[in-house]
This record gives sequence, structure tokens and C-alpha cells, in this order.
Amino acid sequence: MIAQELLSNPREFRLNQITKIYVWSVVLETLLFFVLLGQSVAVVGANLSRILQFIVIISLILKFFFTPFLKTKIFNAFSPYFRWYFVYFLFLFISFIYGYFSGAYVGRTENFSSNVLRPGFEYFISIYYFLYFVVLPAFLLNSKKGIDYFFKIFFFMFFLSFFLGVIDYLLVVITGYEFIPRHLSDMRHVGKRFHGLAGEPRDAFVHLFFGLSFLFLREVWSGKKFNRVWVPIIFFAALLTQSSSGILGLIMALGLMFLFQIPRMSLSSIFVLFLSVIVISTGFGLMISNSLRIQSYIEAAPLAIEALERGLDLPQVIQFQISNIYPIWIRWIQFTEMNLLPLFLGTGLGTTSILNGYVITEGGILNPHANIIRVFFESGLIGTVLFIIAFVAPLYRIEAFLRTRSIVFCMLLMLGISFGHRTSAVFTFLGIIIAIHIVLNKKVNNDDSVA
Repeated sequence: MIAQELLSNPREFRLNQITKIYVWSVVLETLLFFVLLGQSVAVVGANLSRILQFIVIISLILKFFFTPFLKTKIFNAFSPYFRWYFVYFLFLFISFIYGYFSGAYVGRTENFSSNVLRPGFEYFISIYYFLYFVVLPAFLLNSKKGIDYFFKIFFFMFFLSFFLGVIDYLLVVITGYEFIPRHLSDMRHVGKRFHGLAGEPRDAFVHLFFGLSFLFLREVWSGKKFNRVWVPIIFFAALLTQSSSGILGLIMALGLMFLFQIPRMSLSSIFVLFLSVIVISTGFGLMISNSLRIQSYIEAAPLAIEALERGLDLPQVIQFQISNIYPIWIRWIQFTEMNLLPLFLGTGLGTTSILNGYVITEGGILNPHANIIRVFFESGLIGTVLFIIAFVAPLYRIEAFLRTRSIVFCMLLMLGISFGHRTSAVFTFLGIIIAIHIVLNKKVNNDDSVA
């Protein structure tokens, strides 16, 4: 493989402590077992990863002030790696302007935190995720040892979470004893559903495919194939999460794969893809038929539509999903009334939570669990397309350099699953791919520039 050829005799040096802490902060971000303080207490949930992120940021700020200006590496927002996300971020301000003047930021109550503070913080989160998880790897993991260290720590924690999750699931099935809580902050358990150290089952679903994507990426990096038996094992573990948002995410991932990849695929590859879809669909069909929880949602869906149309009380099982349903229902009503601007422009970050405040009386942060609803409602069709392009466009030239198409497949998988459930994993995956490309590109061009 190209990575092995280029990095056969790398220059030796020791990783600094900031890089090591950064790697741990990224790896632990998706392991929500380590949540120490929930969002009900703080504006942002505190976990071990956030503590490490704070240490990294403070260390980098101090390093910046004590480093001569001429030796400081400058971040280029117009780099092909990053430019599309910043186009998307700039478009969000168009969504905000429209949402502000159309009244989308006016809540049911005059709550400053819900109507102003939290929506404003969503813009900070949007740019912070990109800078920390996508941009920083280009600067901190800019060597073979940095990439190798990341893979070492990531897979140590991934397989630790997986095997502890298997033990926990078997204990629940056999003895009824629940070993691992979802978070350290509340010590609550999730019943007979696989979750490991990833938090709730829907978080575990994301983390499982995050690990699968990194198995393929490590294969590209090292040239050593991983044992393909892990593919069905990870899919089977995902079935055991019984995550409806995970199923939705996987369906969207398959849709993105058909949209972006079929025009570039050979007939044999298309056949393999269709065969994979049939196998995956069969597996998840069996899961749905054996999950009372998911069946209850399916059975209640027609009643929910009738209740929304007639202004009646929703079925109880749908009440728990109202934060996901109500924003889409409002957009549908606007569409039927030919009010198309919200459909294309959205109404700005944070407006789904404000809207849900009209039907969820207990207050708090009322964002949908399904991230596609947030992205579509808050940035419209245009913003949704820009968001997808921001993660896919940088990879086309990278895949040509690496002589592989697996990274685009994996990115489309991560994008779809992140649409099912909001996660930083898709940012991290893009950041590591970019870091790998920069390291290999430096070997080819003997170039020390970054990003």
C-alpha cells in the first residue's frame, strides 16, 4: 500500500504531551459512559473528554503566545480540505437572518437561556466541532507516530468498550444483572440492549460503525487487512442495540452511497452493493419484527398523523418522540401552504429546540435526537446539501492519491449514521483522513506546510 511505501523509514521523534492528551480527548468524546455531569445541570454536559479538551486548548493558547510569530503555523480556511464547511457555516447566518425576522427565535416563554443563549451557543458548537475534530489533527497528528498513536488508543478503547458491552449484554440476558450504566453521571441502565461504554444504545450504534470505518481506514494507512469477520460481528452488535435512530441513519447512509457512488462503480461492485443491501435489510427486518419497542412506533404512526391533522392528543408512545416529529410536521404544513423559504433556507441553529418548546411543556434543551431533522429544519435543503458536500468533497482528491474508494464509502456511512443521531464521530473521521493525507503528501513533496 502507498502508506507503507512512503513511510518505510520515518524520522524518529517523541510525541509531545499535548498530542497525547488530544488523542485521548478525541477518543473519549464518543464514549459517553464517561459523562460526569448531564445537560440538565449544565448548558453543556461535562465528561472526561471535555476536561481533556479544555487542557489541550489552554495548552495551545499558551504555546501560541510563547512561540515566535514566524514559526506559528497559520490555519487556511480556504484550503480544499476545509473550504466547504466554512461555506456551510456562512450560509447558516443567512438561515439565522431569515429565522430572526420570521419570528423563529421567539419561544413560548420569554426564557433568555432557551431563546437566546442556547441558540447562540449552537453556532459556537458548530464551528468548535469542526476546528477541534477536523482542523487540529492536521497540526497535532502530522507525523507517522501521531497517526499510529491515534489508532493504538482508539482501537484499545473501541475493543474494550465492545467486549465489556458483550459481557454486560450476556449478564442481562442470562441473569438479569446490568453491569454497565449508560453514564457515570446518573448510573441508569438501559435493559436488554447492547451499549458498552458508548452511553445509550443509539450512541453505541454510532460508535460501532465508527470503529468499523476506522478499521477500513487503518487498513489504508498500514496496508494490513483486518479480519473481515468483524464486519458481521459489528452489524450483529448494532442489531442488539435496537436503536430506531440507528436504523434511520443506516437507511440514509445507503441512500447517500447510491447517490454518490453508483455512477462511479463497476457492474460487479453494484451487484455486491445490492447484495449487501439485501442482507442488511433482512437483518434489520428481523430486528424490527422482534422488537416490541420499534413495532409500537410503527403501529402508532398512522394514529399520530391523524392526531396532528385534527389537533388531538398523540399516542403515548409518540409523545416520547414528539421532539423529532413536530419540526417535520411544521415544515410539511408550510410546504402545503407554499411557504417555501423555510424549506430551502431553514430558520437558523437552535430553532428546533425553540419550536419544540411549544409542545413540550417541561422545558430544557428540546433538540430532536435525529440530527437530519435538526440540519434540515435549521439550515434548509440548501444547508443540508452544503453540509454533505463539506464532508464528501475533500475526499475525492484524497482517494485518488491513496488509490482507494473505501474512505468515501466509509464517510458516506458515517454521514448517514450521524444524520440518524448527532455525533462528533463524523468530524473526527474527516479530521483523521485529512491528517493521513497531509502526512503522506509531505513525504511525496518533502513539504512541511500544513493545511
